[in-house]
Amino acid sequence: MERISKKQLFIMIMYFQIGTTIIFGFSAQSGRNAWLGVLVSVGLGLLAIGIYLALMKLLPGLTLMEWYPAVLGKWFGVPISWLYPLMFLYVSGRVLADLRDLIPTTILPSTPPYFFLGVFMCFIAYALYHGLESFGRLCEIMFPIIIGSFVVVVILLIGSDIIRLKHLFPIMEQGFGEVWTSVWPAGVTQTFGETIVFAMFWPMVKQQGQISKTVVMATLSSSLLILIVDLLCITTLGEGMFAASIYPMYTVIRLISIAEFIEHLDAIAVLYFINTAFFKVAIYMLAAMYGIQRLLLMTNRRMLPIPFAAAVLFMGLTMSDSIQEHIFGVHMNILSPYFWVPLYIVAPALLVIVALIRRWYSALLSRR
Repeated sequence: MERISKKQLFIMIMYFQIGTTIIFGFSAQSGRNAWLGVLVSVGLGLLAIGIYLALMKLLPGLTLMEWYPAVLGKWFGVPISWLYPLMFLYVSGRVLADLRDLIPTTILPSTPPYFFLGVFMCFIAYALYHGLESFGRLCEIMFPIIIGSFVVVVILLIGSDIIRLKHLFPIMEQGFGEVWTSVWPAGVTQTFGETIVFAMFWPMVKQQGQISKTVVMATLSSSLLILIVDLLCITTLGEGMFAASIYPMYTVIRLISIAEFIEHLDAIAVLYFINTAFFKVAIYMLAAMYGIQRLLLMTNRRMLPIPFAAAVLFMGLTMSDSIQEHIFGVHMNILSPYFWVPLYIVAPALLVIVALIRRWYSALLSRR
């Protein structure tokens, strides 16, 4: 079995939770109160993650695909388990569609999307072919570069003297309702509920006793980074532009100007976004690959990367006609409430209840 360290798990979770969240701005529909939406989403998101960690302890050594058959039996559990790898592949296509809309809008307006997305998926297929252990090492190597780049951007923004703290006030002028609309369901399910994907990898972690602590610390770390991004966007752009901008962080980085020498860093920003999207897609597809391998009882997973990459590429190129439809028409109105809430929150919560009842009933029978 392939193995990863707790450090690699920590880094993978951070990459995954940051993902494309920093491209679009977390809770941007809350305007200047988006940072409050981040804090509330983190709190509720940790409760959801706590459910996954509880299932890990109730069903030790089992992956996400094995939880449902173990508790509900083969006939009920296996069909539910199949929903997860299919969902992971679909969401991989959605992340690819994010790049399909981002890159032509920013740095490559004349390049056909199928070209750069095709190259992107070739790298993904290569990562899938080599498996989780090699991918974990790649994450570890790239981590200082990704975090270091973010720190440099923050320093340059401060040096550009474009941050205005007055844009944060007044706080919750229209009440908590405007914050809550960005928290539920999208704020909790996006980023935090999606962390259920790592239930596929937890049995492969070397330090089993450190998994819960690692997951929580990684979530808090990525949440801090997302919070900083939102605060930078709000204090730089102001509420109106932040809420209206499709790519607020990209817009902010374009404003960096120090001594009329350090400026026009938008291309670097897009490359940063491509990197975080790469890790998110690869993690989703790795989970889908290992999940389908287990469900089909396959001995060789290396026949899966190419057809998976082709399917995700096709979905990324065809699943929506515009960025507005992609985000608001599908993600906000359909995907989050009707797919992510049932699969990422309701089903795991019910599974915990059933698993606890079965454990209690088994203990009761053993006493007789």
